[in-house]
Amino acid sequence: MHTHSMKLRIKWEYYIVVFLSSVFILEAQDRKCGSEMLLDGSEPLISIGLDSTGHWWAVTSPFSKRYAMTIDGKKGMDVDSIKAPVFSPDGQDFAYPVQKNGIWSIITKDSIISLGAGIPGYIGFSRYGILAYTVLDGQSEMLYICREEGVFSQLIINRIGDIALSFDGSQWAYRSRRAGGIALFVNDEEMGRFDECAIAGFMVDNAFVYAGKQGDLWRVNKNDEEMLSAQYLKCLQVNQSGNSFACAYGNGTRSTGYLYSNDFMKPLETQSYDRIDDLIIHPFEPLIGLTAFKAGMNVMVMNTAEYDAGINVGPMRFTHDGQELYICGDSQQDPYIIVNGQKFIQKNALDINRPYAMSPKSGTFAYATSSAMIMQRMSDGFTFAGMMVDYVTSPIFNHRTNAYESLGVVNNRLFLMFCKP
Repeated sequence: MHTHSMKLRIKWEYYIVVFLSSVFILEAQDRKCGSEMLLDGSEPLISIGLDSTGHWWAVTSPFSKRYAMTIDGKKGMDVDSIKAPVFSPDGQDFAYPVQKNGIWSIITKDSIISLGAGIPGYIGFSRYGILAYTVLDGQSEMLYICREEGVFSQLIINRIGDIALSFDGSQWAYRSRRAGGIALFVNDEEMGRFDECAIAGFMVDNAFVYAGKQGDLWRVNKNDEEMLSAQYLKCLQVNQSGNSFACAYGNGTRSTGYLYSNDFMKPLETQSYDRIDDLIIHPFEPLIGLTAFKAGMNVMVMNTAEYDAGINVGPMRFTHDGQELYICGDSQQDPYIIVNGQKFIQKNALDINRPYAMSPKSGTFAYATSSAMIMQRMSDGFTFAGMMVDYVTSPIFNHRTNAYESLGVVNNRLFLMFCKP
């Protein structure tokens, strides 16, 4: 009888421990993840977005065929037509075009710019937040740059793609379609004509980095100085602080990573690989990460250091501050995430091509499923999730709030979902 009572007691204690553990886990999830309603669904949602700077926006339809933009809870005027906003790199300003009574305007944080009889073309900001936009009127296109000393204007011709701006907005460049190829213009001066042309952008000292292909050869230039020439060129880019630029280049069957920095005596070049699939430059420091194929294997490279990257790998990313370089991969259904060369095996399946956000030095990352935002701990694969929704955006890590964030929609109501690492 005594033995039977002991068994019952042990059994009940086991169930109590399991129950309390479940409650603790649920409470932990509640503490880690939460949500806040942003819009109550009183107006139909047309489109939504969460910018990398942490600002959210939504287009609603207050009346039939009328639209309004809400940014961070502040609603704009009702208009006939509206387009998605563009945010400045520092998140301090935004711009988006609207049409009302047949007239197009550009709405910014503190002004309304009428375009008269024209329609909006390109809209963008320089690294220091200088607004630039173009207005199309018939066959002509006019560029406007809102500099501190006043608005600069310039006629541009047959533009292809975006416009590159220097940090302070004093310099600008674009590609133009011309007979016999592509012309590159910098400050209204034609720099050359090419079969193909790639723009990396301006460095912090206003040096302009671009590449032009004529015949079988690409040439990478910094202003008038030729930096390298190759048959193959990929991933040409200037970093956020404008002190470095990088690319992958090759001749024949071999590819090499290339990094130029004002801090280097000469450019850094990686060893050559069978191919380079992806290359990314550190936002502030002279450092590149790349994924390459070598002797039948994928490798992850940080400048010249190599790490095994497994059979399949996805896109490579730096955290917002550049502290960590990370990539998701799998080797025959064995998912993992690599952070600064260290591999963390994950017990649940991961889509390697899905966008992942990472909070630096937290040991976590976040992603969106079809119905929730998930935060996952790398050390043991434990997952945290908030509310279930009808639709969810890809998450960001918002360093201002120290949280992973995404937008979720439930029955036309808009929520900000968050998980604290």
